[in-house]
Amino acid sequence: MIIFIPLGIISSIFQLVILREFSFSIAKNELAFILGAGFWIIFCSLGSITRLPKRLQKLPLPLIACLSFTISVCFIHLAKLLNGLQYYEAASLGLVLLSSITLIGPTAFITGNLFKSLTLAYLKENTPQRNTFAKFFAFEALGFFLGGLTFSLYFNNYTNPLIFSVLPLFLIIGIKSGLKKAVTAVFILAISIISLKTFNPLLQKEFSNSSILLNAGSRYGPVIATRKAGSTMIFSEGSLLATSEDKIAVEENIHMGLAALNLLGEKDILFIGPALSQEIDEIMKYNPGSLDCLHINPLISMLSEYKTPYNTRRRVNFITDDPALYLKKTIKSYDAVLLIMPPPSSLSLNRYFTEDFFRLIKAKLKPKGIFSFSMPSKREILSPQFAKFNSSIINALDKVFSYRLIIPSDTMIITASLDQEIKDYNLIESFIKVNPATDFFTVYHFKDYLKPSARGYIQGMLDAKAAPNTHLNPTGFLNYLILEQIKFYPDFKIDLARTKNSIIVALLLCWLLIITSTFFSKKFFYLLNTGVVGFTSIAMTAVIFVLFQAYCGALYWKLGLLIAFFMAGLSTGILILNSRQKFHPKLLSIIFLCWGIAIFVLLSNLKSLAGISYADIIFYLFSSLCGFLTGTVYPVVAKGLLENRTKEKKITTIIYAADLTGAFLGTLICGALLIPFLGITGSLITLLILNLTLSLRNLYT
Repeated sequence: MIIFIPLGIISSIFQLVILREFSFSIAKNELAFILGAGFWIIFCSLGSITRLPKRLQKLPLPLIACLSFTISVCFIHLAKLLNGLQYYEAASLGLVLLSSITLIGPTAFITGNLFKSLTLAYLKENTPQRNTFAKFFAFEALGFFLGGLTFSLYFNNYTNPLIFSVLPLFLIIGIKSGLKKAVTAVFILAISIISLKTFNPLLQKEFSNSSILLNAGSRYGPVIATRKAGSTMIFSEGSLLATSEDKIAVEENIHMGLAALNLLGEKDILFIGPALSQEIDEIMKYNPGSLDCLHINPLISMLSEYKTPYNTRRRVNFITDDPALYLKKTIKSYDAVLLIMPPPSSLSLNRYFTEDFFRLIKAKLKPKGIFSFSMPSKREILSPQFAKFNSSIINALDKVFSYRLIIPSDTMIITASLDQEIKDYNLIESFIKVNPATDFFTVYHFKDYLKPSARGYIQGMLDAKAAPNTHLNPTGFLNYLILEQIKFYPDFKIDLARTKNSIIVALLLCWLLIITSTFFSKKFFYLLNTGVVGFTSIAMTAVIFVLFQAYCGALYWKLGLLIAFFMAGLSTGILILNSRQKFHPKLLSIIFLCWGIAIFVLLSNLKSLAGISYADIIFYLFSSLCGFLTGTVYPVVAKGLLENRTKEKKITTIIYAADLTGAFLGTLICGALLIPFLGITGSLITLLILNLTLSLRNLYT
């Protein structure tokens, strides 16, 4: 039974590494990450109920797991190159789905098959007791807890993902033959050593044969610097942060952003973003009284400081902190806040373009202070989808700031103020007075950008009725994803309001189908309960992932902890109920009622969580509670299936399959439909109705 613990550890780390690599190299956003997790779950489920082909049955499963993991990671890093895409470019929906199946699926299938083979091996040598079946899940969950905890605390900043290919070595204790153990161990070690040596050339290929100047792991994801044809590029978490060709854009962003600043007296300026392209040098031309440079990633902050000349560096305060948390806790106020971040292509980036974040900035501005940021747009012809994207961000800004000025360009610059109207001619006068020594940007460029006709055109294209971008309803993120997909599917159109209504109708039909199906056989009813719990647990986990990223901004760093707490709760729930000799007939009704209460509590406190500095602890507790409620179902269902004359050897695998099938549907429906179109609030309301329905139905079973 103890072997299920190392299996859980390996499954946990393999899952975390493959999903992280998939997210950074291919998917680029958290919703695709959730879908990838769904494919992991369904393939794990298939592996638990499927026999391997006869040829593969001759090979030891630990060796197959090592090979599968190594091949998956290698092809994840080559997938975009094979499809003619650059590392930082968005992938098509088709490529993301195909990669999820072909690159995530095989390793998940093998881990599920390992669970099945170890279960059957145990039952073959031991007489099962009433509580044996639930123990399999409990011990694997304990391993998952240890794996997630270890990964987040010690291995989250890995540089070479293939170092983990050696982990299946711990499973050879399940191989009986001593010779087979030795041969398997030798092969696993050989594969691990070879793969470690080939990763750097693989990385070079992934970046189109560029020279790799830096490959450093960080808790927020890899930071990679490349050089090709005289140009240097720096990437973080899959996004392009800076290039050596950014000088023109930097001059435009800084000088058009600071032109609204009152020039009298020394000013306190806060710069939020990666200061890797001489942004600090341009800001210093305004002789600030103080300059704080803020970024969440310590490695990026270190690089920013390193790239800043020594004489300038002494005048800059480099701060490593989550910008949202910093703005909540700092007592300092600023005359100007400049935000230069990549576009909201992920939830981690979207959080900087929300109404919630703008309110934090507003609270730290001095009287007559200004806030400036930029986002992708089009100056001449603004397509309907670009207009929707820009509108969702600007409408969020308008909820917070009284005055704002749009400067049209392919990178739109917006300057906002609380208490003074921003006039275009004042910007020009201010720029002329400062007369900064620029290489590219001149007053003539500035006047051209500020043409009334261009600004009037953009203003006329904006939709005042578009939903503002918020943490709980990330319309900016969703509209940007649609914008990226139009590159691959020119006829791709989504009416958000109509799609939302269609989803609500579909959910109603699904609800009626679930009610009807509960009147089938008792065996089916037990498995339906298991599937709904799997659906709820993974959907709640997806919601927690999104909220964690929005409020804490460290999902990929602390993902292992969230999973660890979920698995700790799962193991605890299984063991507590497994120790009971008798179950109350209505226990499943009580469990679903507890789910409903937990969902209602989270739903009622969504907005208040944004202002709590220890929100991450609350999310850990919710993850643990979700795991506990999930775990309590397994012993009850196992006992119910036994009473309905289900074969003992099939009980564990069919519960496992039903749970993971429900979880797969949970990731698919929640990640692709509920969260994007109904938002966090709508998603939680859907889960609340589902669980209260099952609670009521079980009450009358």
